[in-house]
Amino acid sequence: MTTPAIHQSKNQPQVKKFRSNHSLRMHLFFDLDNTVTRSRSKITPELKELLSTTPHTVIIVSGAVCSQIAWQTDGIICYKLGQNGNHALTPDDAVLWEERLSKADEETIHAHIHSIQRTWPVTDENDLVQDRGCQISYSLLGHKENLEKKEAFDPYGEVRKKLLSAYPFESNDLDVKIGGTTCLDYTAKGKHKGFYVARLIHQMAWDPEECIYFGDMLFPGGNDESVIGVIKTQAVENPEDTLAQLIALHN
Repeated sequence: MTTPAIHQSKNQPQVKKFRSNHSLRMHLFFDLDNTVTRSRSKITPELKELLSTTPHTVIIVSGAVCSQIAWQTDGIICYKLGQNGNHALTPDDAVLWEERLSKADEETIHAHIHSIQRTWPVTDENDLVQDRGCQISYSLLGHKENLEKKEAFDPYGEVRKKLLSAYPFESNDLDVKIGGTTCLDYTAKGKHKGFYVARLIHQMAWDPEECIYFGDMLFPGGNDESVIGVIKTQAVENPEDTLAQLIALHN
């Protein structure tokens, strides 16, 4: 997989190893795309160094599969909550849980995706839908489409919000959220990031007051929104913003 060029800020904060800072929460939860990395891209060396040297636990919660999380974070020791938390691995890749969709669920989701009338061109019709086992992800442009094109298509989720308003997904058992850069993520109803963040905290006997979640989609309908009220949340704009905020918190 080719890694896109990383856009560096002219005012990039100075990178140094983390010092233990007792005012910072002990367990750091992160969204992946547009929070720790750009879409389907490797983490920058600067952010990798910081997350590799922090004395705090790192947890990545993403719509991506766990293997994709591992590739993008490039060896960082972390818990991986893939497919919006429906598949969870420890830092040594032991399975904590895996909640898969049923065949009937898959058929319902595919029917909704096919009902959405597309008015924009796509490069590869076969790259739009990924059945990840616990989640189905529909990218409006294509999961492997040019990164700059994806980032410019729907940067604030407004296109996807309008689509879901025009084509509401009505199900007693399933739900859909705006995720990634161009995606709609379909999962079992209530089995979202907030549910699984709470599940991991309970299973590991952590104190919720010692946890914080960083994400770029905490807005209504975003796939980070469900974490609000579970633990403290911190909105970020992009990986550069995440880097700057972490450095500020550790100083």
